[in-house]
Amino acid sequence: MTGRSGFWELAVSGVAVGGTAVWAVAAAARVGVLRLLLEVFPRATWDTVTWGLIPLVLFVPCAAQGAVLAWLSGRRPAPARRAVLGSALGTLVAMGVLGAALLDGVRRLPPRTLAVLAKTAPDVLIVLFTLLIAAGWLLMIARAAGRLVAGRVAVLLAAVALAVLWQRGHAQIVALSYILDRPEANGFFASVAVGGGLGTAWAVRRATGEAG
Repeated sequence: MTGRSGFWELAVSGVAVGGTAVWAVAAAARVGVLRLLLEVFPRATWDTVTWGLIPLVLFVPCAAQGAVLAWLSGRRPAPARRAVLGSALGTLVAMGVLGAALLDGVRRLPPRTLAVLAKTAPDVLIVLFTLLIAAGWLLMIARAAGRLVAGRVAVLLAAVALAVLWQRGHAQIVALSYILDRPEANGFFASVAVGGGLGTAWAVRRATGEAG
C-alpha cells in the first residue's frame, strides 16, 4: 500500500464497503440465512433472540466499513474503534437527516413534483451508487496493488462502461437493486453508504491528525 488515503478517497471507499455490506445483508436475509441463524436457538427463545440479532446484523455494515477504512488509513495500529464509531454515528446522523428531508419534502412539494421525483429518482440513485461503489472498490484494489494512477484511470473507464451498460442492460442493473425492495432498506443503504462513509473517513482522518 502506497502512502495514506486522502479524505475523499476514504469516503468513496466507505460508500463501496458500506453499500456492498448492506446489499449483502439484505441478500442473505432474502435467501433465508437469518432464519438459519435462528434455527440454532430453541424456538421458544426466537422472539428474544430476534431483538438482539437484528441490531447485530444491522451493525455488520458499520463494522465492515470501519475496519476496512481503518486499514486503508495507512496508520499502524489502525484506528479501528474510532472508524467503526464514526461509521455508526455517521449512519445515525444520515438516517435522521434523510428522514427529516423526506417528511419535509412530502409536506412542501406539490403532488406533480413528487410524482416526477418518484419516477426519476430511483434510476438516478441506482446509477450514482453503482458508480460510487465500483469506483471505491477500484481505488481500494489499486491502492493495495500500489497502482493509484491506474486505479484512477480505471474509475474513468468504469464510468464509461456503466453508461454503456445502462443503455444496453438497464433492466439487469435495476434488478440488482430489487434486493433492497423496501423503503426502510433503501434508507438504511443510503445512510450507511453516505453517512457512514463520510463519518468513517472523518474519524480516520481525525485519528491520523489530518481531518478535513
